[in-house]
Amino acid sequence: MRRLLRLLDPVLQARQAEVLVRAWVSAVSRQPPDVALRRLLRAADALLARVDVLAIELDGGVHAKHRIMRYHDFFLDRVGAGELVLDVGCGKGELAYDLATRGGARVTGIDVNTTSLAFARERFRSERLELVEADALEWVPPRRFDVIVLSNVLEHVADRVGLLRRLVELAEPNRLLIRVPVLERDWLVGLRRDLGLPHFSDPTHETEYSPEQLEAELREAGLELAELEQRWGELWAVARPA
Repeated sequence: MRRLLRLLDPVLQARQAEVLVRAWVSAVSRQPPDVALRRLLRAADALLARVDVLAIELDGGVHAKHRIMRYHDFFLDRVGAGELVLDVGCGKGELAYDLATRGGARVTGIDVNTTSLAFARERFRSERLELVEADALEWVPPRRFDVIVLSNVLEHVADRVGLLRRLVELAEPNRLLIRVPVLERDWLVGLRRDLGLPHFSDPTHETEYSPEQLEAELREAGLELAELEQRWGELWAVARPA
């Protein structure tokens, strides 16, 4: 009986917490709309942050978005076997590994996050994949690369044009494959802005994009937009040196 009670206790606690949350939402909703919306949206941010953590745990350390969005295929379809690929901001190495093993490319992934790289080195091993701890704003490529991958990287950089120019000058790629978040992804962005709340999808972002902004930044960096798709609230692009 005692063991059964211990098993039931977390379930009962979860139900009690749900009742309390519903009561809190009901009470907050009786406040003036602008006040209530600010409080509810801040609470939603906290919940979504936890959802993000659990989405990583769900797939054993790899965020479920990799599986659901299938955005790796966009990059794989545009990289040839044997090509030299530089994956800037490779993170945990999920995409870099796919480009090496499924795409047959020779990939160098660089990132400043030691924890992410440790995960990548343990989980994603391939003789065609090299992982380097480095800052793309300072690191000097040891060779030229056919392709540069920037998957959810540019939005984290203040001097995006400077980074693009530097990479093109030093690595001499014939194309860049880019993935960035869209700013106007849904109506809540506008509501958050009206209420004076943060409206980027990630608090670490320096910017979020429209197609026009992305094309303008590429042009300023001496690149021309060769291909553009909008999916999942993101822009997926191919750019080439002009």
